[in-house]
Amino acid sequence: MRSVLYIVRRPPGPLADEATDLMFVSGVFEQPTSVLFTGDGVRQLVGLADRQSSVKALPTYDVEALHVAADALAQRGLTKADLGLPVRLAEEGAVRELLGSHDVIITD
Repeated sequence: MRSVLYIVRRPPGPLADEATDLMFVSGVFEQPTSVLFTGDGVRQLVGLADRQSSVKALPTYDVEALHVAADALAQRGLTKADLGLPVRLAEEGAVRELLGSHDVIITD
């Protein structure tokens, strides 16, 4: 089965929600699915307890390989502790590895 990497760059909003819906589909069909939050997309993981967001449900759909670009967090003054889901921090080398290790890459 082909592995899929979703790259999330958009802040919370309707367009970001559409990308999350696609992630659910991958999870439901048991495709190996990973997500990389980068750019303003890291903001989707902030304040999850205080707002409605479908991102909270990703682990329920077996989308558990959640990665966050470390530089995107630092540029926004955020840390891993600010995020509402368990994630893996991805330094620049790890991001390149993620891109090279998936069969399909989908960006929002």
